[in-house]
Amino acid sequence: MKQEKDIALQETKNRSLKNRKFRELWNRPGYLIRRLHQIHLGLFAEECKDDDVTPVQFGMLSVLASGVEMDQLSLSTSVGVDRASGADVIKRLERRGLLQRNHSEIDRRARVICITPKGSEFVEKVRPKMARAQARLVAPLTEEEFAELERILKKLVKANNDASRAPLGVS
Repeated sequence: MKQEKDIALQETKNRSLKNRKFRELWNRPGYLIRRLHQIHLGLFAEECKDDDVTPVQFGMLSVLASGVEMDQLSLSTSVGVDRASGADVIKRLERRGLLQRNHSEIDRRARVICITPKGSEFVEKVRPKMARAQARLVAPLTEEEFAELERILKKLVKANNDASRAPLGVS
């Protein structure tokens, strides 16, 4: 019985959200998320201005810095970019000597991507700058508000991952 009431309550909440008109720009979650993303890009660019790196490039390097090797598609998927964009980012990072492609030991026809020592040094150098950009972004929030924001964002990403042009390859 309690479960039926909970389901009915959730359905009522869902109808309420679906019936919103979202007429005002500042009431649209998509707009606010896009705007916050623009602000984040600006903060990241300020903090990393001397390093010639984008958040997506740094994301790929961060994934590889954990010591894993992966194919191009898996690396792209792990940071939520499509195959073509991922290939472009990988080429740029390879030209800079921050990562390299090697033949797979399992399948010699396949190539795996790994971070180079120069790439690892770069990640260690840039990580504090990236962290400052993240901290500046959430500075107006209390610890409790940040925890709630993080919980809600993760819930939205997980629930809507399949609607992305580049779904994350993790659950």
